[in-house]
Amino acid sequence: MITFAPKVITSKQLLTMGYIQKNLMQGEKVVYEAKFHGIVYAWPCIIAFLALGFFFITSWSFLLRLILVLAVWLAIFLWCVSINGGKQYVLTSRRLIFKRGIIKRTSFELLLRKCEGIRIEQSIMGRMLGYGSVLVTTGEATNRYDYIKHPLEFSTAINQQIDNVKDDR
Repeated sequence: MITFAPKVITSKQLLTMGYIQKNLMQGEKVVYEAKFHGIVYAWPCIIAFLALGFFFITSWSFLLRLILVLAVWLAIFLWCVSINGGKQYVLTSRRLIFKRGIIKRTSFELLLRKCEGIRIEQSIMGRMLGYGSVLVTTGEATNRYDYIKHPLEFSTAINQQIDNVKDDR
């Protein structure tokens, strides 16, 4: 008789696993992970280039210009980290998980069987560049997922999983 032991996760694997993989339920698998569109970094990039231009245009001392530009770039780096902030939007076979935070983590999980509707919002620029917001509604609340790359794809994946969950009942 052959018996199978449960898979043992080593400490090295545990360190490389993300929050989502560590918290999957038994039999649950990741179906789709929504990616953020790069447009969220447009203003920080514009300001970084303006700071670089300031470095070459002004006649202040080299050290002062260098310190100012590096300070602006550090502020922009922190701004970019706060924009992303460790955010993850993941669709699993049973739920939709939103996680944010690098130091302080906040997680919101929505069971797919409670989802009632999905709405996509895209501006003209969003349609041209391929990003938008996906709104998932339940009886109690509306959850908004902003700056999603390919929102129609994400919405279709959510709808497919909702149908799969309802068929499994």
